[in-house]
Amino acid sequence: MFKYFVFVFLIFETLIADVFKVRINDKVEVIPAFYEARTLYISLPDFLRLLEVDYTSDTLNGSFLFQISGYTFKFISENPFVVVSSGDEVKIWQFPVEVISGADKIFVPVKYFSEVFGRYFPHDFGFDEKNNLIAVSIPKAVEIKRPKFDVYDVKVEKRTNGYLLRIMTAKKITDYEVWLGRDNWFNITISNARVDISAFKNLSAPDLFGGVEVIPYSQSVQVSFKLKPKIKHYEVIADKESTDILISLYINEATSKLEDVKKKFLLDVIVVDAGHGGKDPGAIGVYGTREKDITLAVAKKLKSLLESLGVKVVMTREEDEFIELYKRGQIANSNGGKLFISLHCNSMPYKPHNANGFEVYILRPGKTEDAIRIAERENAVIKLEENYEERYKRLTDESYILTAMAHNVYVKNSERFAEILNNEAKKGLDIKINGVDQAGFYVLVGATMPSVLIEMGYLSNPEEERYLRGGTNQWKIARTIFNAVKRFKEEYETSIAN
Repeated sequence: MFKYFVFVFLIFETLIADVFKVRINDKVEVIPAFYEARTLYISLPDFLRLLEVDYTSDTLNGSFLFQISGYTFKFISENPFVVVSSGDEVKIWQFPVEVISGADKIFVPVKYFSEVFGRYFPHDFGFDEKNNLIAVSIPKAVEIKRPKFDVYDVKVEKRTNGYLLRIMTAKKITDYEVWLGRDNWFNITISNARVDISAFKNLSAPDLFGGVEVIPYSQSVQVSFKLKPKIKHYEVIADKESTDILISLYINEATSKLEDVKKKFLLDVIVVDAGHGGKDPGAIGVYGTREKDITLAVAKKLKSLLESLGVKVVMTREEDEFIELYKRGQIANSNGGKLFISLHCNSMPYKPHNANGFEVYILRPGKTEDAIRIAERENAVIKLEENYEERYKRLTDESYILTAMAHNVYVKNSERFAEILNNEAKKGLDIKINGVDQAGFYVLVGATMPSVLIEMGYLSNPEEERYLRGGTNQWKIARTIFNAVKRFKEEYETSIAN
């Protein structure tokens, strides 16, 4: 999967060789497009720009949102699902192929996107597949018009540790500068945007401002606030719910929010989940080896190694006991876990079987029959829990997809850790390495942090069963995971510090 992503990004400049036509009334425009696996993709940001529809994107987490006719559309890159919501109404559409991101844009399969978008667009909309053309007809009386100002209002909110300055915008503003000058003057320069100067001149915040000066230039506007309290720190924040510019002004003596955030996200709590246990033996090997014993043995060895990093190691179980799947996530969350590692052993429906190998999974709907089969086997343990029907009924169908998509904030870190672990396994283990896959494991749903599930080998394979039973090999697996955690921790914390 990761090789595919790298491949896509390497060839994006050559892929975006086609253009796609969009006709709005009688005017024809072109936007970037390309073919991937015989599917035509178009640039969604460029398409929306032609319709003058505002959108927000989070390149870090791969999310993309826009609104049309009171409905909010949410796309996730490398994901085939589209969530369309309005109030309590939520509808999930699934494309036959995934949305693709690259070149700082998000690309959608035009045929399938048009089928969904056309249902909600308030005017005439049609996709001509033969001529690669979208035709839109907007009545003159309701033709889209830009608002009078790009920056139309400004508000101040009092917070416990300072103030929040909200600059309200009708579109995403990227060309601006913020700085704290001499004598406690706080300055904002906004360029290449239409600014309602009166909104700043009429701003009233007597506890915060001693005066406001607005200086318009030909291509920009500078606003200077004379601050009354001494500012210890300020921070510009991206608002995920709007295009507004948010500026936090901190006035107390406490550590700045930025430093608090950095400390909060240090990889200082690792959760090790030994799969199965107690009345749930897990898979049974050809020679009677129980999965629950192997996972606990490796988990204890991994804990001893991880503690050398100076991190807190939380075990979901430290003895042969049955822990419900939902409680494993609760244990991880209540202890402030930063990385969740769930250990398992694989098995085929019948044995002996020659299937073998070490595999790493992240949480997403399964893409292959094997991944779906493995998830179904691991999820089957819920039937040993009391009232499992009531507890897990919300993790089915559309609700499960929504839950998995909500984990997207952790997916990129999960993917990165899985990639590192896969590479370490290739170097440190003398068994087959099957790579990284995705599937819908319930145990990963509950952990609100980067998480992976590891299938250490197949107990249905006699040779691999003997391998997994060996203490030396268990230490090899534990050290492989430890090396991956160490590399990931160094890389992750370096990115937070910068």
